[in-house]
Amino acid sequence: MLTTSLMGFFIDLKKILEVQKKNILLPRFFIGIIIVALGIGGGGIFLLNSSKTYQDTINSIKTDEVLKSEIGDIKGVGLFPSGTGFLDFAYNVSRDPSTFVITVRGSRAIKDIEITLYKNLPAQ
Repeated sequence: MLTTSLMGFFIDLKKILEVQKKNILLPRFFIGIIIVALGIGGGGIFLLNSSKTYQDTINSIKTDEVLKSEIGDIKGVGLFPSGTGFLDFAYNVSRDPSTFVITVRGSRAIKDIEITLYKNLPAQ
């Protein structure tokens, strides 16, 4: 939401500066930064969702009886994780475990679950 608002602001600013025949380099720069950030975030979500470690963790969440008793039958898991930990995991930024929050929807409630993923180390 904030990203789209900022993008709209810089596009409007660029249009205003064009009409006034002033330099539009700064708004173009920030528009480019926002587009690159959206691409990095989207790619990170795609890489995370396609990883076996993440899929195994989601499957274990879906079958967790304690969670089911708390929120009811699990209807789904949010597509967009919260926090920067998912980018660390998706792009192999560090060897440390990556922690982030996902939303789990149940028949009775919605709950945010903090998960920690460990990277598989390559065989030596």
